[in-house]
Amino acid sequence: MNEIPAQVSYSGLHSWYHPHSISMAGSGFGIVSVESDIKNPALLNEKKDSFDISILYYPVQINAGLVSVSKIFGNRTFSMSLRYMDYGLFSGFDEEGISTGSYTSQESWVTVSMGERKIDRKFAWGATLGGFFTQLESYRSNVITITIGTLLYIDKMAATVGLSMVNNGVVIRQFTNNNDHLPVTFVGSFTKKLKHLPLEISLDIGKEKGSPDWIRLGGIFTLNHRLQLRWGTSSDKLKHKTGLNMTEDYLGSTGAGISYGYNQFNFDLSGFFLGTGGWISGFSLTVLL
Repeated sequence: MNEIPAQVSYSGLHSWYHPHSISMAGSGFGIVSVESDIKNPALLNEKKDSFDISILYYPVQINAGLVSVSKIFGNRTFSMSLRYMDYGLFSGFDEEGISTGSYTSQESWVTVSMGERKIDRKFAWGATLGGFFTQLESYRSNVITITIGTLLYIDKMAATVGLSMVNNGVVIRQFTNNNDHLPVTFVGSFTKKLKHLPLEISLDIGKEKGSPDWIRLGGIFTLNHRLQLRWGTSSDKLKHKTGLNMTEDYLGSTGAGISYGYNQFNFDLSGFFLGTGGWISGFSLTVLL
């Protein structure tokens, strides 16, 4: 799951780095957003020239952030992004319980992406190549990541159908001698704009090898050309139920956010409720170039 999962080596490959993702509970594999490059890069064909920056606050003083630039060249849109995850400062001890000082745990992810919509405008494809670098004390691991995606536009239904393969790649350097496997995930998406409501909804189904399937549902209410409301929920709420608090069980794994545009500036503020694990919150600024 994207709320900092238990997998130690490459948890940053699952994580979220922008308010668009936390407000929609990780859904939106068929709706263009700042994080489309690591969901379905075919969506980049819908992006405008822009500069994006964001910061997210996870529980237990974990911080994440993103800086991204997108540029259109002909029928193709190119994007370059830098993501980071800072897990904070830890106290180290040796086998005898003697302090060895403080150490940090960090992850960074550099990606370059391209999305193209074909001349007939019915089909789009995209790809993202990344370098993922993680550090735990003096231990380091490096990974090459690859994400590819396709989109089919169904104009008569105001809908799209998408398929993406996320986080494939090669481990270049491992923490230990144990073989680390990347969290390769296949995601199918269906997105539709409703006819009688200013709402675009997205339904996503994902499958990662060795993990349960997941389902995510989200949407965007467009109130006017300046204001949007985003929301989302996921099947992860079933794993978070405790039976102790109905409100927490109901609202767990649910996100919401607001987007406001002024001239060439767009502001986002979002939150995601983990249920028993607290909140993820974040804000961002997008500048249309």
